[in-house]
Amino acid sequence: MSIILSDLFIITKSLYKLKLVAGSDGINTPINWVQFTEDIETTNFFRGGELIITTGMSSKSDNWLFDFVTNLIKQKTCGLIINTGHYIFSDSISMEVINLCDQNHFPLFIMPWKIHLSDIMQDYNHRIFMQSNQEDRTTRAFQQLLFHPDNLETSIDTLNSLGYETTSSYRIIVAKNLGNPSIVSTYLSKAAKKYNLFKTEDHIILIVQDASEKTITDALISINKYCFLNSGHRASFGIGDIANSLFTLNMSYERALFALKAAQQQQLDQLCFNDLGMFKVFFSVRDKTLLEAIYHERLGVLENYDLTSHTNLTEILRLYLDNDGSIQAVADASFTHRNTINYRMKKIRQLLKINITSMDEKFDLYTAFLIRDFLAL
Repeated sequence: MSIILSDLFIITKSLYKLKLVAGSDGINTPINWVQFTEDIETTNFFRGGELIITTGMSSKSDNWLFDFVTNLIKQKTCGLIINTGHYIFSDSISMEVINLCDQNHFPLFIMPWKIHLSDIMQDYNHRIFMQSNQEDRTTRAFQQLLFHPDNLETSIDTLNSLGYETTSSYRIIVAKNLGNPSIVSTYLSKAAKKYNLFKTEDHIILIVQDASEKTITDALISINKYCFLNSGHRASFGIGDIANSLFTLNMSYERALFALKAAQQQQLDQLCFNDLGMFKVFFSVRDKTLLEAIYHERLGVLENYDLTSHTNLTEILRLYLDNDGSIQAVADASFTHRNTINYRMKKIRQLLKINITSMDEKFDLYTAFLIRDFLAL
């Protein structure tokens, strides 16, 4: 969990006499490092996430600060502290600069000249380094829990020492196509008591503690809005069910991974394992060949007939079940005359050797279709 700029500001604003003068909407952003610069030309070397400090020594024109901030925003730095009182004075910061920061959610702070730059830079970078070291330990411990659950005790001891209780409410979120994962910190810092984030080869995995399902889903909606506005694409999220202990966290991970597959199949932005209905039952069946056998036993005859006769009886039956046995609804959905649908339903009954009138018959067939959907994930 990266250090969030707002947390750093709250903790140290009295010590360093910091004042936030613009861009307050962007203060809940992660900070990667603190960098001092006076030269507008060096801003092109920033990688994003840096908190910049300047005295404005190079400000030789009225537009210098506006241009400087514009470049910092372009390079996706997380904020600017101006050491005021010598080259730039607090009352000389123009409304154009204030508005620029507000419009771009770019935090702008002022700090009096009497504060030594070396003090705040050393303090902040030390905090960031220690947080990064703690993050690495946390991530390694969680990776052991999720990917090597046969040896849990050592990992859980490590997590306990880092503030993660053994018995607490945890939930796993697996993300695909998220792009820049740092945006997650901006939204999850408010949604969860604690969280950890790390990348695998294919996914980004989020572990959140003490966060309700609604709080999580609302945060993911906001993250996806940001992704779409800034990159034109949307991420997909699978949300596992609650693990009430670190010992069962691996189960929430497996279920989140499955929920992600289901979300992608259904072209949804996010899907909770708890909302998967019968799929939850199928997921719990260890012997998947049993599910395949049930599916082929119920629908194999129809599928083989479709394959050899170039018909679509299997899909007609699915429409029939989806529409509660309404011939007209099936005809409308398939753009087919109802007499043709009646003929095909007669053929289906002959092949399956059932009338498809009782609830048991319909349940068996619909379950077979759900198994087919499940096995396709």
